[in-house]
Amino acid sequence: MEITSPQDRIQDILLTVGTSTAICTAVHLVVAPIWRKAIGQQKYFALRKRERLYLAEKTVSTLNGLVGGGLALATIASGVYHGDVINPYPRLAHYALGFISGYSIYDTTVMALGAHEPLVMWLHHLLGLGGAMGMMYFRKLSFFPVVFALTELTVLPFNFIWYLNKLDVPRNSPLMRFALITRAVAFLALRAPVGLFAFGYAHFQTKGGLAGLWRRIFVNKEVQEPVAVATALNTLAFTIFNMYWTMQAIKASSKGKKPKTS
Repeated sequence: MEITSPQDRIQDILLTVGTSTAICTAVHLVVAPIWRKAIGQQKYFALRKRERLYLAEKTVSTLNGLVGGGLALATIASGVYHGDVINPYPRLAHYALGFISGYSIYDTTVMALGAHEPLVMWLHHLLGLGGAMGMMYFRKLSFFPVVFALTELTVLPFNFIWYLNKLDVPRNSPLMRFALITRAVAFLALRAPVGLFAFGYAHFQTKGGLAGLWRRIFVNKEVQEPVAVATALNTLAFTIFNMYWTMQAIKASSKGKKPKTS
């Protein structure tokens, strides 16, 4: 059944995002004592507060990468946006955006509890959360946030490396080198080109290309202006974020350091 009224949409958002937030929080609470026991009391208390929080957070982050990124991949692969990147709002996209929103609320809370992340991470979370939940309400141009949700898959090698570091796996070990290379390849394959892919796909799936898409959005007003402007700004912002994080990942792979990213 199609959900059309504002009240029904709000209820749908609250249910989807609320459930996702609860799942992320529950997973954190379950795996936190497991990690504490697994690494031992001495090593656990030798970690900084941020690292103790992130023992469980990285597990939840990996879950978000699998679920949010996986649902986004399934949505794009289904071909639902073939011929139109404005109007389709598939249920898979709704669940992808809902899970990522729930994770963002959970992860922002973790950051506020003492993770001390840089400003760019706060911007990333707040822009992503606002964009995803806004899209879940207005349900136009969902193609763009769904495409960028694909980059959640890159947290898998990123988090694996984080755990290897905490488990004191040597930086020059074959496993670590393999993980570093895998992370760099993942960033180059997904994060770096995602902005160009979004614009390229939209160009070839729209009659008249990007110029035709622009006319439909900003001239013919097929999309409410706040949604159109917010989507354009978020697309630009996340394109810049992803290029920056890709450069950091490549640099880290060559120097053995850890990049800052989600």
